[in-house]
Amino acid sequence: MASARPEDLQIWRDEGHFQEIDGHNIFVHASGTPKYEGHGVLLTHGYPGSSIDWKNVVPRVALHTRIVISDFLGFGQSDKPTDGTFESHYSMFKQADRAVAVAESEGLKEVVLCIHDMGQTVGAEIMARHEEGKLPFKIKHAIILNGSTLVDMVNFMPMQKDMLAAPDTILDKDIPDDQWLDLLNVGFSKEHQANDGLIEVMIAQINEHHGSRLMPRLMRYQNERKENLDRWIGGLTKLSAPTSIFWGQQDPNAAEAMADRLKKLNPAADLHKWPDVSHWPSIEVPERVAKAIIERL
Repeated sequence: MASARPEDLQIWRDEGHFQEIDGHNIFVHASGTPKYEGHGVLLTHGYPGSSIDWKNVVPRVALHTRIVISDFLGFGQSDKPTDGTFESHYSMFKQADRAVAVAESEGLKEVVLCIHDMGQTVGAEIMARHEEGKLPFKIKHAIILNGSTLVDMVNFMPMQKDMLAAPDTILDKDIPDDQWLDLLNVGFSKEHQANDGLIEVMIAQINEHHGSRLMPRLMRYQNERKENLDRWIGGLTKLSAPTSIFWGQQDPNAAEAMADRLKKLNPAADLHKWPDVSHWPSIEVPERVAKAIIERL
């Protein structure tokens, strides 16, 4: 079972710190000693998740090197500004800017980049910049987990469709917790169902700073994927560094065919499919995800 306890969230908070970027407080969780100077792992999280999705991966990898993840602006413990627009605060380009700034501030010079869900698209932008020579660090290896950057193949859930159809406004009240249950629970495999504590932690991260009121605006990243599809497909498949793909086959959003397409576009990538995993590999099988990272350090 994929599990957590409500107290895990306070532990995670206490282990992290805040970094001010562009006038906003970004929550950063960094641990471990670099394998060599500047070496480390950079993680990204998804929607509506947060950095704590990696809580059972991080300590395993931290035994071997530095590992860094931040809550994207609008998610988890990071600030959730309600002014401006999606483009001014929450664009994947802006999120990539901040992820790069966090990595640089943590002294990372050579990274294994491991990316998931919405963070897969942020990672695709980072990978594209790598090939353009626009990063302050080198990507040693990229690991792609389930995500729907290939938005032309995505299967949206009813709640996601409703949010995309809604105006780009901030809600005047929080989304009730029970409305998140179906969206979150459907993302876990039959073999690795989420316990109540885990769902409680995930919803608490959504609700921090009344973040659920922002969720329709944050969902606009799906439209941005359509507008920049060619760039981000190129980012995922044209990296000069080695690339590995690990995919949960039970994912209701990011279909297995997406992994096959990425492999076809980058035949040199190694593709691994997990039949007993769904949308949340870092939560469902953290020991496997950690092993995949450690083997590529």
